[in-house]
Parts: sequence; structure tokens; C-alpha cells
Amino acid sequence: MKIKTLAAAAVLAALAGCASGPQTPYTKLAGQYEGVLPCVDCSGIKTNLKVRDANDGNAGTFELVSVREGKSSQALLTKGNVFTVENAGEMKYPLIYQLRGPEGNAIYNLLPLENGDLQLLDTNMNQPKTGIDMTLKRR
Repeated sequence: MKIKTLAAAAVLAALAGCASGPQTPYTKLAGQYEGVLPCVDCSGIKTNLKVRDANDGNAGTFELVSVREGKSSQALLTKGNVFTVENAGEMKYPLIYQLRGPEGNAIYNLLPLENGDLQLLDTNMNQPKTGIDMTLKRR
């Protein structure tokens, strides 16, 4: 009887793992992020990023809403796809998320942090040397 109970528990655990679907790099990324990024000609770019998981083998998608604080109250909406880049930059980061706009242009390179936040990298996929907080925090 004890063996049957253990076998049933193992089957249920295996089925529970299957029910959530296959895990992709985008599954961990999916969610909402926010922060204020530096701006050359304004007091900061208030940034809200919403990322959706990949489906049917496609890349994940995103919606990026940016407002240039102190310059304009008008929000700029950008939609596109999220791609993964492996062994990127001088530090050979294992995984970088790259946001690409509708024309395929790279908008942001984002390094996933252990706490679930995303750090903005420069165009060469390296951490900026400015010392300024370039983090989008998971909500």
C-alpha cells in the first residue's frame, strides 16, 4: 500500500511539471518591469516594460512605454520581439535579452539579474561604466 501511494505521488508530481508547459528563457523573463533610465536632454526616461512569454516556438514579445521626464508628458509606445543572445559582451554573459523593434533594430540589451530585475547594457553588451543605476525592477 505504501509503495502504491509513493508511486501515485510521483506520477502526480510529474504531471504537475508537464502542466506548466515547456520552460524557455522567455518564461523567466515574462512580467512587468519599471525604472527611470538616464537621459541626455531630460531629467530621466520613465520606463515601463511588459514582456510576454514566447509561444509556438517564437520569440517573446514586449511593449515598452517611455516618457521623457521634464521634457514631455507624452508616452512613446514601442512594441517588438525579445531575442536571447548567448556569451555576449566582453564578460561573455551566458544570456542577454535583446529588445528589437518592428524593423528589427536593437532597442535595449538587458542582463537578467539574480533578483529578477534587468540591467541595461550598452550597445556592445557591456555594463556602462557611469555608476548610474540602469536597472528596470520587476514589479
